[in-house]
Amino acid sequence: MPEVSVVVPARDAAGSLPRLLDALLAQAQRPAAVIVVDDASTDGTAEVARTHPLAPQVLTGSGAGSYAARNVGLSAVTTECVAFTDADCEPTPQWLSAGLEDVAPGVLVGGAVQQRRRPGAGRWERYDRAVYLDQAELVAQGFAATANLFARVDDLRSLGGFDATLRSSGDKELGQRALRAGMRVVLAEGAVVVHEPRTDLRGTWALLRRLGSGWRALGEVPWWQEPGLRVPLGRAVELVAADGDPLRRRQLAPVHAVALAARWRGRLLG
Repeated sequence: MPEVSVVVPARDAAGSLPRLLDALLAQAQRPAAVIVVDDASTDGTAEVARTHPLAPQVLTGSGAGSYAARNVGLSAVTTECVAFTDADCEPTPQWLSAGLEDVAPGVLVGGAVQQRRRPGAGRWERYDRAVYLDQAELVAQGFAATANLFARVDDLRSLGGFDATLRSSGDKELGQRALRAGMRVVLAEGAVVVHEPRTDLRGTWALLRRLGSGWRALGEVPWWQEPGLRVPLGRAVELVAADGDPLRRRQLAPVHAVALAARWRGRLLG
C-alpha cells in the first residue's frame, strides 16, 4: 500500500475531534501523517489536537471554510496519497487500507458514509440519517463527499485542489473538474466512516441552507429547475422507513418543510 496522509478540517470541533483521532490511532494501516487544519475555532480545537496521543500536525486555516482549509492541509502533504475526512466522523479500523485499494492514477475514491444509529433517535435525527450523505448516490452523480475521499496527491494538485471560495458543494465542483479532465470517481464500500447525524431543527437548517447556497454558487441550472428543491415528502417517508421503524407523514411533514425551506433559502439568497 502507498503511504497516505489524512487531512481533517476542523472548526469548533473540540468535542468530536478526540473520537476521530482515536479512530485514526486504531487504523490497521497507520497513516504516515495526520494533518488537522484548525479553521478559526473558538473552543480550543487546536489544543485538543496537539495534546492527543496521535500527535497530529496542526495547521491554521483562515476561517474561509472547509474547502479552503482542505487546501491548506493538501499543501502540506508529502505522501503519494491523501485521505480526507471530517472532525465529526469516526473511521472504522479498515478505513485506510480499504480505501487505498482502489486509489489509482486518475481515480477519486469515495468511501462509504454510515450515519451513527442511536436508540430513541428523534424525528430530526431519523430524517437526517435517512436522506443525507448517501455516498453511493453521490458517486453515481460523479463526485464523492469529502467526509470520506481518497486520491493521489498529484491528481488533486493537477486539478488545482478545491475551490476555496465555496462554503458548500466544493466536493461536487471538484468532481466535475475531475470528470472533465478524464478522471473517474469510484465507490469503496469497505472504506467506512461513521458520521454524526444532525439531531435538531438548528442543525438541519444550517446544513441544508449551506447546501442550497452551494447550488447557488455552482449555478448549474436555474433555481426553478433545481431537483434538490423538489424532494417529495413521500420519498422522505420511504427513506426513513427503509432506515428503521416507519414514521407517519404527519410526523415527518414539519421536518421536511423546514428542510425544503432551508434549501430554498440557500439557493435563492445564499
